[in-house]
Amino acid sequence: MNKTVLSILIRAKEVNKWVATKHLIEVQLQRSILLYLEDQGLLLVHRHQEEGILIKLTVKGYHQYKNVSEE
Repeated sequence: MNKTVLSILIRAKEVNKWVATKHLIEVQLQRSILLYLEDQGLLLVHRHQEEGILIKLTVKGYHQYKNVSEE
């Protein structure tokens, strides 16, 4: 996953917020990758009527990716 997206998701997890994918237009998020990460238990995906697709790291995902982003 893109380091910019990871840093956004890590910060969002720290403040307990969801990230709307519509705000990540510059970064190509592939639906298959989001679904794979969701299946692995690393990412939560929520479909919101007004905001569209929202994503948030799980605790497992946060701990796994926090170490990657610090490298």
